Amino acid sequence: MGGASSSRPARPEAKGESVRDRESTTDSDGRARDLSRRTAIGAAALSVPAIVMVAATPAFAGSTDRRITITLAPTAVRVSESSSVTVRVTNAAGAPLAGQAVSLSASSGVTLGPSSGLTDGSGTFTTRVTPSTAEGTSTITAVSPGAGGTVSAAATLAYGAPVLEVRFSPDPGKGGTRSAVMATLTIHSVAVEGSTISISSSEPRLVFSPSIGTTDAAGTFSSSFVPFPSGTPRSADIFAWSLDYGTAVTVRYVWLTPSN
Repeated sequence: MGGASSSRPARPEAKGESVRDRESTTDSDGRARDLSRRTAIGAAALSVPAIVMVAATPAFAGSTDRRITITLAPTAVRVSESSSVTVRVTNAAGAPLAGQAVSLSASSGVTLGPSSGLTDGSGTFTTRVTPSTAEGTSTITAVSPGAGGTVSAAATLAYGAPVLEVRFSPDPGKGGTRSAVMATLTIHSVAVEGSTISISSSEPRLVFSPSIGTTDAAGTFSSSFVPFPSGTPRSADIFAWSLDYGTAVTVRYVWLTPSN
């Protein structure tokens, strides 16, 4: 910013203000001055979806009409894998803005490449992030400077070894009564959504419905089955397997016969 001037600069006309929105009055020394009838109020409200995408408001409220979002796909990876990072810049109405400068930074434990560039015709800039340590989380921050101010957004990547856990309800079960089996996949305690899970058993008489499906936002795939009401055995090994992460677990399930 330059030094102070001894002359009084002309008051800039507020955006969207017309001559008829102002009225003139005169000071005691005879100089004319303007009185504005309008007050500009700027507000922005953005919703943040739970897993994948994070949206941010401008660094200074009301300073710009641009918006920015950052998406990680997936939000949790093994150390040997990478995640796609997509940054999108739009105006307040959601229309994409091309040619916007974007730069990314990350906390320790990951490598970004490339870490800066310009948005394309759809208002997006895409790169990848790869873990460089054994296990942890890293916050990826996207920044886009521009006319009126800087906008930024952040998302968190989890990385490490996948963990698959299985639980039942009720436990123990009861013969002839439907039981639920839930398989939950996490990486560094972060739920993994969209993983394909298969459920099977060492006992062929146990029928799972469904026997295969994908994990939800909580990282869980749910199925059910009916333990047979009588005879032996009254327990079976339940196998859960994440097809895309190659992680499997075996859990012994026990149920009671109705006479018990």
